[in-house]
Amino acid sequence: MVIRNARENDALFLKHLLVQLGYSLDEEEILQGITQHRQEGYHLLVAEIDQEVVGFIALHWFDLFHTRRKLGRISAFCVDERFRSQGIGLKLLKETEIFFKLRGCSRIEVTSNSKRTLTHQFYLNRGYTEDSRRFLKSIS
Repeated sequence: MVIRNARENDALFLKHLLVQLGYSLDEEEILQGITQHRQEGYHLLVAEIDQEVVGFIALHWFDLFHTRRKLGRISAFCVDERFRSQGIGLKLLKETEIFFKLRGCSRIEVTSNSKRTLTHQFYLNRGYTEDSRRFLKSIS
């Protein structure tokens, strides 16, 4: 398995993974996302096995008003259901933690849908704690 930066030719693989998370984006939207994640403050990593992308993690980091350190945010994370529980997610997460630390982040934040209880346990088992609630309001 190789962990690397996402490329444009990963779009169809990423589309398949996003569907597993419950999101429906077309290839053009995914290409725009790949481009956006090359800008400062964003990064997109993929896990590849035998020339197939089997996982990805989308990252964003930024300054906070109330502290002098940055916050790293995992904005999306998925391992293909055919490859789960094989250590791929753990490797992507470890790479992410190193990446954020090198960029001056003091904490990592990740949100997860309340129905994804196995995902919650994955984070708890790796030292993440549940410490706040998220409130959303759609304005579109």
